[in-house]
Amino acid sequence: MRKYEFTFILDPTVDDARAIEAGERYAKFVRDHGGEVTRQENWGRRKFAYDINKKTEGAYLFMKMRAEAKTIQEINRALHFDETVLRSLIVLDEDAEARNAAAQRHAGSGDRHEGAPAPRHEAGV
Repeated sequence: MRKYEFTFILDPTVDDARAIEAGERYAKFVRDHGGEVTRQENWGRRKFAYDINKKTEGAYLFMKMRAEAKTIQEINRALHFDETVLRSLIVLDEDAEARNAAAQRHAGSGDRHEGAPAPRHEAGV
């Protein structure tokens, strides 16, 4: 399974309860197809930089997930038929593993101050 970030924008006529329901529906879709949702956020209503389908704002939802490529294809197919979704974007989070490893190394550095160089140990001194 690979890590993905999934953002979608709902029509502004959709109320907050239905927006949350849509987020849960797609999270359930991922889980039903063997995937895992690691984070889910409702970013709320935001104004667009330009009109989308003659709309000036929309409700943004965001998910981080682990899934197979086949699941991503199925989600894209389902999004195509969902009339409340104005835009959607699913991207592969290629750097997730590297960021996690770097964060763990940084957390394990102990009492060193951020930005301070690591102490040098020289042989024969």
